[in-house]
Amino acid sequence: MNNFNCDDIRQTLDVGATLLDVRTTDELKTSCLPDARNFPLAILPLLAHEHMENHEPVLIYCHFGGRAVIAESIVTDPGFTDVTSIGSLHNFQHYH
Repeated sequence: MNNFNCDDIRQTLDVGATLLDVRTTDELKTSCLPDARNFPLAILPLLAHEHMENHEPVLIYCHFGGRAVIAESIVTDPGFTDVTSIGSLHNFQHYH
């Protein structure tokens, strides 16, 4: 996991990255980062290959950070080349 801050996220998204929330849809109802796509961890492999390009940068987060790390390794295995776990949603509460 990298030590991304809000500015790092903005800069990475500006060059075409996907911000990926791997929490459940129920968790998503409480809060999420703007412009994040929700692919719950349980169905991430299927959704990633159907809805994302494997050459695009991907930033992944979840509630506490553990699922983001798991998701990073799941997505990296099948061929995504630029995947970074940014950890917990709570680290970026001031992101707008």
